[in-house]
Amino acid sequence: MSRGRGRAARRAGSSAPAAPTAPAPLPPLLRDPWLWAALSTLLLLVFRSLGTPFGEPVADDFDHLHHAMFSRDHSWLGSGGSGSFWRPLVYEGYYGLLQGVIRTHPAWITVLHVALLALVVALAYDIARRHLPRPAAACAADFLLLLESTRALIIVPVHFVDLGLIVFSVLAWRAAVAGRLIASLAALAAALLCKETGIATALVLPWLAEPRAGDSRRRWIVATLALTLVWAALYIWVRTRLALALPRGLEAQLSPSMLVDAKRYAWAITGTLRALVSLPLRAAEHEWLVVVASLLVFGAAAVRFTTDRGARDRLARDRGFALSGLAWGVLATGTLLTVYPVWSPERVAYSSLGLGVASVTLLAAAHPLLPWALVAMRVLTFCMAPAAPAHVTRSVPDRGAFVDFERLARLQRLMVEARTTLRREFPVLPPHAGVAMLHPPFQADYAAGDRAIQVWYADSTVRWLRWDRMAAAEARDLHGAMEFREDTEPQFRRLEPEGLRLLFEAGTLQREEKWAASLDTLRRADALQRDREAHHFLGRVAGLEAWCLGGMGRLAEAESTARQSLVIAPENADGHLTLAAIYNGRNEWAQAIAQLDTLQTWYPNYEAAVMMRQGVMERMRAAPRAATPNVFK
Repeated sequence: MSRGRGRAARRAGSSAPAAPTAPAPLPPLLRDPWLWAALSTLLLLVFRSLGTPFGEPVADDFDHLHHAMFSRDHSWLGSGGSGSFWRPLVYEGYYGLLQGVIRTHPAWITVLHVALLALVVALAYDIARRHLPRPAAACAADFLLLLESTRALIIVPVHFVDLGLIVFSVLAWRAAVAGRLIASLAALAAALLCKETGIATALVLPWLAEPRAGDSRRRWIVATLALTLVWAALYIWVRTRLALALPRGLEAQLSPSMLVDAKRYAWAITGTLRALVSLPLRAAEHEWLVVVASLLVFGAAAVRFTTDRGARDRLARDRGFALSGLAWGVLATGTLLTVYPVWSPERVAYSSLGLGVASVTLLAAAHPLLPWALVAMRVLTFCMAPAAPAHVTRSVPDRGAFVDFERLARLQRLMVEARTTLRREFPVLPPHAGVAMLHPPFQADYAAGDRAIQVWYADSTVRWLRWDRMAAAEARDLHGAMEFREDTEPQFRRLEPEGLRLLFEAGTLQREEKWAASLDTLRRADALQRDREAHHFLGRVAGLEAWCLGGMGRLAEAESTARQSLVIAPENADGHLTLAAIYNGRNEWAQAIAQLDTLQTWYPNYEAAVMMRQGVMERMRAAPRAATPNVFK
């Protein structure tokens, strides 16, 4: 009887709902509020990057996307589309895996890069809190995030080169602190396969390690050296086999003498120190305030070390951590010697990992508030750095860098504008089609080139055509065209391909002095152009019409039309040339020279303007003996 009651009780118990289980607790690191204080700086980084087309590919991105899409050779011992570097983890791995996302949903690239930066901050904090008070560890961990140039790491895919280097270097550091040799070496190998400047990580890694019982630092040194030598041998072999060369002629400048070149050291150190406080390489307004603030912060630390024995004791206790960070920063800065004088401030993000640790350790030893004084100063300078440009400017902002955040954001917007206009106005292009660009903004060739349009249309046969370099055969293959205007919305305007072909034909007729036929051709080109906001095209048509009228002897009409062409497009060459020719014919040489000088501000060394200016000067010297020539012939 009791057994029956027991079975009934068990059956009843089995039907009762199970008691809710408590959620698993978060790891101690994720419960640390100072970690979240460091991570909160990511919000400021993203906020200060707003206005950019997040993840939009530019420049070198198209080399690697083109390779991923069209190349049959995807060996990790290949260049991955680069003509300069062997970085297979990025050029083959990253682009091979993510090329579809980059092309169709580029904003997810920024999400990925921000998540990886969060991982870097968490790992750096976990390392720093072993040596520093947690508030100071938070300051050291987010040092990387308060760089104006770190914004470049999250807005374009190609900077996974630097971000991957940073992520895997910090992973190697964290594994070394835990005494895990194999994991540390694997992370180091990944860092080297992202960027060759990971050699700095390799040099300092054995001294960052905390070997486990039974292990030795000598083993770390030998293992790290062996891995680095294997990578170096592979790197040299691949570069030699593929005949890779550094861009912008830097290869020819590499020699042992660069190690004793004071200019290179001054350039690398000055640029790094300026980038650490978000200052451009070129002198900026109010930067003296940054210098004063820096001197006050570090001067206060010096005073504390001079007057307070406790501060000196704390520094002595933590000097190993500070020196290891300093060694990292110095070695990483030393890698910049190879790229002198091409400055790109995002390279400093890598060295900032070590320099941040060294600076914060020094200041925290002096007084717990001094690291926060440094953070406050760097937040201010970070917020004062230029924001993303609101639109594409024809000229390029110049703050001393070949590429920086402001330039990258401009190039990204340029790509979005060009791609959107092209795909809207010319949704389909036939194979081998040419697309002309009239009046492109500066650096457009660097931002895109043929590979960009081939990636956009998934066709390796289409190509850009520059109007000023177009040949007659290319004009016949023209299937799309547009021009850039700085002061309109959208900034790229559709041009009718047939209208451009007629413009090309009219130029040929002018050179043959078939003025009437050329004038008729130009008027037909004007009639075909539907977008009347395409001022550069319309101004050029009017300028060429004025030249034709001058050639036909209808000087009053020529002058009136030339002036109208300059109202439409002030920088159109033909309008200025026509007015200069008319003034020259009237012996009004000062006005003629003024037109030609104005023209040369737009187009330096423009051959037609140079030749006409020489002719005007000769007539001035020969006056009044010379007869008035027909300058339109």
